[in-house]
Amino acid sequence: MSTPAPTPTVLTDAERAVLGAATAYARRHDLATPPEEAYLSALPDARRGILGRFVGGLFRDAPDGLPTPITLPADDPTVPADAPAPLGEVGGDCPFTGIDLPDGTRSVRALALPESGTVLLASVAAEHGYGRLAFAGPLFLWHDDTTDPVDHPAELVPLLEREGAFADADQARLIEEELEESVANLAFARLAGDVWEADCADVASVAGLTERVAGADPVASLERVAREGHPFHHGAKIRRGMDAGAALAYAPEFTDRIDVRFAAVDVDYTKRETAGGRQLTERLFSLFDGLGEALEDATPAGRSPGEYAVIPVHPWQFARVFPDRYREALADGRVLALDYAHPATPLSNLRTVVPHASDRTGPGPHPHLKLAIEVRTTNATRTLSPQAVHNGPRVTAVLREIAGDLEGGLGFLDEHAATCYHAPGGPHPAGEAYDDARSLSGLLRANPHGHPLVGDALPVSGSSLIARSPASGRPVVADVVAEYRESTGRGVEGFLEEYVACVIPDQLRLLSKWGIALESHAQNSLVAFDSGRPAAALVRDFGGVRVHADRLAEHDLAVETYPDSDVRADDERDCYRKLYYALFQNHLSELIVALVGSTGIDEERCWGIVRAQCERTFDELRADPAIPDGRVERDREALFAEPAEHKALTAMRLGGKRHEYAIARVPNPLAR
Repeated sequence: MSTPAPTPTVLTDAERAVLGAATAYARRHDLATPPEEAYLSALPDARRGILGRFVGGLFRDAPDGLPTPITLPADDPTVPADAPAPLGEVGGDCPFTGIDLPDGTRSVRALALPESGTVLLASVAAEHGYGRLAFAGPLFLWHDDTTDPVDHPAELVPLLEREGAFADADQARLIEEELEESVANLAFARLAGDVWEADCADVASVAGLTERVAGADPVASLERVAREGHPFHHGAKIRRGMDAGAALAYAPEFTDRIDVRFAAVDVDYTKRETAGGRQLTERLFSLFDGLGEALEDATPAGRSPGEYAVIPVHPWQFARVFPDRYREALADGRVLALDYAHPATPLSNLRTVVPHASDRTGPGPHPHLKLAIEVRTTNATRTLSPQAVHNGPRVTAVLREIAGDLEGGLGFLDEHAATCYHAPGGPHPAGEAYDDARSLSGLLRANPHGHPLVGDALPVSGSSLIARSPASGRPVVADVVAEYRESTGRGVEGFLEEYVACVIPDQLRLLSKWGIALESHAQNSLVAFDSGRPAAALVRDFGGVRVHADRLAEHDLAVETYPDSDVRADDERDCYRKLYYALFQNHLSELIVALVGSTGIDEERCWGIVRAQCERTFDELRADPAIPDGRVERDREALFAEPAEHKALTAMRLGGKRHEYAIARVPNPLAR
């Protein structure tokens, strides 16, 4: 059996940078004595967590420059003679010889690093769908007949750099910094879970959890619980540009309230879009009593408030970026800083917030506000581009045209209106004018609690479902399954059958009939539960959708996009990569991993349920005279293809790629 790792005695620069804020947080909540120990004791598991994500990506993605990993059975880990050096030099004896494999080890995975004469070794407890690995214990490095555990994921960077795995030396240093920051922030975030566990010890339901974890509404409360970040990206918890003190003030795991600020921009220097009806300014005036008066007070002499458009601003952006970037515009009256603020709960993506109800807000549920913040999480800086401002309401308008023809289980969270700073003479797809546009922008999105498909049900995001509940210690979805069993008398198989019946059919129909591939990964997806029963599925955030123009044009519909947008698909394969990765490889795969680990259901049976629902849906699509049979077959074959194409996030980061996909070929659990 493995034993807990000792508290690390040597901290990275990133861990030292977080230590002070973490100590203050631990002292405030009486987490340990001395308070530093709360954070220090959280570091070993955080290091293992990010190490597992990083190494899992190396094994699954097969980045350029690295040999193909080999898999050895745990009961006979004999190295084949043709294994890459230095594995081929060990004479058949696995470097794991002499090491007690952790309990639950089913295989040994080995990655040779020839340039340093080293082998990276991992004991694998399970290989989940699409090649996602779960490790049974510590990872090791073998070199010169010596095997040592890997203490921190950043230790692998120099070895990988010698193999030529990075685009260049700068990318290697960047990945090293990302690994260190992600570890430090994950350990910090887990302290919030310790606080919630003490507060939620007597909570007996998911709805009860929303009452105990503070938030503007139940969706916001449950998103705060999703504190682990991306489930398989090594940069799961990076917030580049935001230090630990700012995280305490603005990150959802630490606070349910940030004060949204507001700016006004001369309408001649804006881009304003709506899906129909009122512009963003009018909607904000209706939502926040007194905001219109704040604009009147700030309007320069000789100007009219009607000459300005109002944009909500993240408080971090308002303090750190806004005064300098728009210095000249503030001086000449093109941009105004309004003396108005309103509390809101940040969601798990950091930049989307839910306003709190107060005596100056209109009736709820209140719309969500997507804000710009120059902080990088995972692969992207979370500003709000002019492409998103332009395209979101237009995609919304098209989806409204389509919604009535769906079967009724899928809904969309409309992006009603958006506005950004936009200098005359656009469009501005790049350069300084583009940066000005994406740094002062806002979008208003429908609240899931107000969607007609939801009613009195409880919407829960996919990222919340796979998060560890501070009440039960299990994934939240396991608690939902328990409620489902109590209300229906059926078990986890029945739950999954009803879940995929909500989530899959209309998304495949959107693809085949209209050519729209939603980016329905776990963070963008919500399912509404009524006593544990899946009642409806909702998808939000249209910035990452792909639209096959020819398929959509068959219905006399089109999306006019901003220059350099990614919305228009190059071909059918582009749509497959978007939907099949987001829905199946991210959303459903991570949900199944959580169900398997918490309920004991057989994973192969889970994927059988998913495939059966897909087959039923494809049968229905074949019967639709508006969809060519050959198209349905192409869509089906792409989903069930063996191997599957996987978006290789780790390979993309090592290669310095952001928009250009790197593809790995992985086992497809949906293939027969």
